[in-house]
Amino acid sequence: MDDLISQAASLGLRVMWRDLGRRNGELTSGGLVRLNPRKPAIVQRCTLAHEMGHWWHGHDWTRDHDQLRDERQADAYAARLLISPAEYALAERLNPHPGAIAKELEVTRHLVEVWQRLPAPTIQRRIV
Repeated sequence: MDDLISQAASLGLRVMWRDLGRRNGELTSGGLVRLNPRKPAIVQRCTLAHEMGHWWHGHDWTRDHDQLRDERQADAYAARLLISPAEYALAERLNPHPGAIAKELEVTRHLVEVWQRLPAPTIQRRIV
């Protein structure tokens, strides 16, 4: 998590923890990412990467925007940031189930599924 926080800082983001109830996290327009300390560490890590994706893409929630597109872009950014093709291939060989891959890679199943849907040039999957 420390490395990811450093990467966030290199983008101009600050990270803090705050009880957000049921929400995992949020990004403010001033570049502050709030993570929910009540959530598991894996969820906090994936949430930070997702919020970094919003920041990277310049998503502005104060204006009219395509929420579905913004969420997809932030998810894709997070998946690319946290999942390497080599680590994915190894995890998939151990057990091809998305939940097992997620556990092996220490990410959420959702991010594994996002990674699996990324365009072919972006991923290199071993064909068995």
